[in-house]
Amino acid sequence: DYIPAMKNLKLQYQNFIKIEPNSVYLTTDTEANKLYTCTTNSIFGYDLLSFKQVFELNLSKKDLTPNGEVEITGLQFMLGEEKLCVSLKHGDIVLCSTVDGEIECVGTLDCEVESMVWSPDQEIVLFITNRATAVAMTHDFDPIAEIEVGADTFGEGEFINVGWGKKETQFQGSIGKFVPGKENVDTGIVIDDCKIKIVWRSDGQYFAVSSVENGSRKLRTWNRDCVLQYTSEGINGLESSLAWKPTGSLIASTQMKAHRHDVVFFELNGLQHGEFTLKFERNSVDILKLEWNADSSVLMVLGEDRKGSNGPESKKTYLQLWASTNYHWGMKQSLIFNENVNFASWDVENPFDLHILLQNGEYYKYTWSWEVDSNASTENDGSYVAVVDGCNLKLTPFKYMNTPPPMCAYQYKFKSSVKTVTFLQDFSTPDNLSGGKGFKTTVGILKLSAKFMLSQEVKGFNLQELRHLVWVDQFTLVAVSSQTHSDVICIFTLDFVKSSYVCEPIKQVSGQIVAVCSVHIPEKGSFTIVQMHDGNVVKYEIPTLYQEPWLDSRGSPVVLSNICSKMRVCSFKNPSDDEPTYVLLSLSAQKQLFLNNTVISRECTSFAIHNEYVLYTTSSHKLICISRSSDISDLEKQHSNAAFSTDHQISCCISRTVERGSTIVTVTPNDTKVVVQMPRGNLELIHPRPLVLSVVKRAIDGICYKDAFVLMRKHRLNMNLLYDHAPGLFMGHVNEFIAQLDSVDYLNLFLSELKDENVTETMYSQYYPNTKLGIPGLLTTSVNNNKVNLICEKILTVLNAKENNKYFLSVLTAYVRKIPANIDQALGKIRDLKENSNSTLVADGLRHLHVMVEGRVLYREALATYDLELALMVAQVSNDDPKEYMPFLNKLQQMELNHRNYEIDMFLKKFSHALVNISKCPDRFADCIELVKAHNLHREALRLFGRFTPQYKEISNLYAEFLTSKHAYEEAGFILARCDNHKRAIKCFVASCNWQHALHTLRNTQELANSLANALMDKSRFLEAANILDREAKDPVSSIQALIKGRHWEDTLNMIRTHKLLDLVDSCVLPAIQEAMREMETSIKTYSEQFERYFNRLLVVREIKKQKQLHVRDGDLESDIASDFGSTVTGSSRSSASSRASGRTAKSRRKQERKRFSLREGSRFEEEGLLQALKESLTSLS
Repeated sequence: DYIPAMKNLKLQYQNFIKIEPNSVYLTTDTEANKLYTCTTNSIFGYDLLSFKQVFELNLSKKDLTPNGEVEITGLQFMLGEEKLCVSLKHGDIVLCSTVDGEIECVGTLDCEVESMVWSPDQEIVLFITNRATAVAMTHDFDPIAEIEVGADTFGEGEFINVGWGKKETQFQGSIGKFVPGKENVDTGIVIDDCKIKIVWRSDGQYFAVSSVENGSRKLRTWNRDCVLQYTSEGINGLESSLAWKPTGSLIASTQMKAHRHDVVFFELNGLQHGEFTLKFERNSVDILKLEWNADSSVLMVLGEDRKGSNGPESKKTYLQLWASTNYHWGMKQSLIFNENVNFASWDVENPFDLHILLQNGEYYKYTWSWEVDSNASTENDGSYVAVVDGCNLKLTPFKYMNTPPPMCAYQYKFKSSVKTVTFLQDFSTPDNLSGGKGFKTTVGILKLSAKFMLSQEVKGFNLQELRHLVWVDQFTLVAVSSQTHSDVICIFTLDFVKSSYVCEPIKQVSGQIVAVCSVHIPEKGSFTIVQMHDGNVVKYEIPTLYQEPWLDSRGSPVVLSNICSKMRVCSFKNPSDDEPTYVLLSLSAQKQLFLNNTVISRECTSFAIHNEYVLYTTSSHKLICISRSSDISDLEKQHSNAAFSTDHQISCCISRTVERGSTIVTVTPNDTKVVVQMPRGNLELIHPRPLVLSVVKRAIDGICYKDAFVLMRKHRLNMNLLYDHAPGLFMGHVNEFIAQLDSVDYLNLFLSELKDENVTETMYSQYYPNTKLGIPGLLTTSVNNNKVNLICEKILTVLNAKENNKYFLSVLTAYVRKIPANIDQALGKIRDLKENSNSTLVADGLRHLHVMVEGRVLYREALATYDLELALMVAQVSNDDPKEYMPFLNKLQQMELNHRNYEIDMFLKKFSHALVNISKCPDRFADCIELVKAHNLHREALRLFGRFTPQYKEISNLYAEFLTSKHAYEEAGFILARCDNHKRAIKCFVASCNWQHALHTLRNTQELANSLANALMDKSRFLEAANILDREAKDPVSSIQALIKGRHWEDTLNMIRTHKLLDLVDSCVLPAIQEAMREMETSIKTYSEQFERYFNRLLVVREIKKQKQLHVRDGDLESDIASDFGSTVTGSSRSSASSRASGRTAKSRRKQERKRFSLREGSRFEEEGLLQALKESLTSLS
């Protein structure tokens, strides 16, 4: 059940109709907005819209009894039938048509009928007779059973007694057991009408009966089939009132006890389960009726003064509305009538509509609504929330404490019940607490500022029933007074010195005012906004009383499609606008949240206005924040579509999940706190991320880095925001940043979270809508590759300039956080301190580095400094066993310096460094050679030795062998040539076909030229081979043959003319040309036939594809439908296919690619394959 823990019950509006006096029963036709009442023998009907009588029927004139005397004992409108069911005392059951007044007697009992009770679904009716029985009938008045109310049996649910727990054997204390001679405790005077009372459960499956037996009442529960289920024990002091909670199993009644008057609750089985005490003096009031409203949130208690208790002339009737939160019952409203209330009942459909029928013929319909009374408007306010509990008003400043109901921070007690509460925007000025016939104002917490007594009438208007009290300014209040068929808007000007006021009616309006709010617009004045019952919203300027409609951003009058109980004015200011735009936010009972005329949410359960955001909760359990810097026109455009769905998300909104059923109680201005109420009644304090970010932004812009840091640390925001929000501002105020933090731990936390990513474009992009990157997933443009290093360098510059070592650990952190990590410099700082004998700080620094860097990595970095003492200290900080590192360090300690460094580098796998160190050890050249060969360090080794040294020559030969093994013959030849190994160099040049260098290296070139020419011809380099044969080998015939073989006809003829070998034209050139021509003709023929075959097949494939498309396009309706849905399926299939393909290996993708060029007939890729084949044919021909 929903429990309104921090809400007050406000009178939204009321209707009044003057009806026939002495009416005793009432029933409603909700669909037709009609009301039916009856006196002893007549029935009357009234239209609730026109407030006129539309029906009258006198049953005494219908010859229902011989003497014409009838007495109505029950009245019920039959849903969907336009008939009234009437029970008459003499036993007749009559159906009366509300259309033509015709009556039909549908049954007669052989005894008197005292009352009639229908089940909620109107399928079963119970008639209580004067014989202490209840007759059950169906909707068609077929008898079901006659129930003996005072049955002796317990019922079907009787507990099985195995002899344990008998009352006689249980410890009952000194009071529980009967003591002879001891007087019974007085339970108070119980005045009981001894009538049988029946109440149904809301689902119609059970009904409860309260009856008097042996001087006390008992409760019995029956099921729908009229079978007794449970019977309670006789309860002294139990009264006749009875109510069944609609959404639960509790049955409520009242009990007069020795010292108090209680409302008591019973379970289905008749056992008592809870109670609360009414705020009446003992033996002063009789309780006439209890009734829950439809949603079980409010319990109505109707009572009247006992005769003679306050004098017959002062007899009053009390109607109280109670609600429960956290097992505490509080009185939310109290109505006092000087007339008898003949009938009071909640509406069966609208849970907050209350029908009241007075004996003098006055009918009232009160419409209530739940509303939080809070003053969260300015930074100076304490975010007070006021909760009404009868004569007590409970206040809690949620800015400073989160006190769960029913507890509170402060409590005020008044002489009469509090009806309404309203706050001025600034809590330092008066806030109104209305109670009884007047209202009081207080300043601060405890001081009473003034008290104003309301007179009966002012200028002919009744001021006794004020509602919708709203502050306009510090000395002006606006309220609504109810008249007969209209409402009057009144303005009160208060004088706190004289405790007097001046009341001036603004305007009398026809119909009801359902909501009022006020707003002060700078340079324009104060305004009161009034919402009428028909949805029109009117703005009144105070104090000129100028009236005009409230307009939306497009200049159209605001007309709400549903009644909105909560209404607030909020300003939006887009950065591009000069002035803010004021809009009206309204919330209806149908969960529609209106922004002027536009519905921005259809599932809103509550909303509140923060100084930077509008927050609202939804029935899908989300808290949504709309920035007040949004463009109003964009908001209205996004929701102007009639097909707007509840799942739609506003583009400028930020949402977070909240607990199921949460609603907003209050927000704290310029802070991060939002108080939400859970369905069970408890409160929780949450900090929505948009509010946290807004406070952090303001703190950074104000260079309050300490405040921003503490808030970010508390709410676990990424520390990169301190820089990314305003990079230039941060870099210009690093000194202030460090000074404000004034904590090594805080500074280390900041440095440890640094990363090159710009969080305003990724992680928090939705809070920075104006940044160039709008999609958080695109990180390519949101990474500053030098950001971390820039910040670390700047901080190191500041910290290194300080003389003391306070931030020594932060210096180490800055070095380690660089990209790549500068661990060696951090260790260097520690080594410098070690040399200065600051052992404590050295130990702290090593432990700090061990936390930031993995132990083995840190140990290896320490070894890289070649400082064995430092490496030992690092190893000792870790949890490694000394047996693992001590032997190695001892062995190093005994080595010569260069050899030791070599061993360290080899251990660290820094082979280039090891080569440098071992090269300094002449007696260990063999180790150097092994290192070069093992890790291919030939180039580095050559740079370490002189060119004309033996070591250089040996390493060059090794390098040439390595290059030869990799088939890098040309490079190997150069290396060998540099070390004067020309014989091997020539072989390498020949192998690489570098004939220029090979020929230059050796003087006897003919034999070498022939070898090079053969090698070049093997690689189809015929021109180069011919050149070598002609110039170096002096063999023009072989040169011409090489050119013929390569089909270089023009070069061949030039060579023939140069050497005057014309006889070779007929013997060699012409036969070769003819052979080449025959080969070309064959190729052309083959490719032409292939091209024609593929082209013809392509025409066929495309024709088949065209016919298929025409068949689908010209199909019947079913084909069209299949096509529409088929498109969706096809798109889904392709998406699925692409998703599956993304997981294939490279080999599978290549195989799939080859399938796309398949020439197999009927293949789905045949067309693509044919096009590729045609392309290859044309390429070959060209």
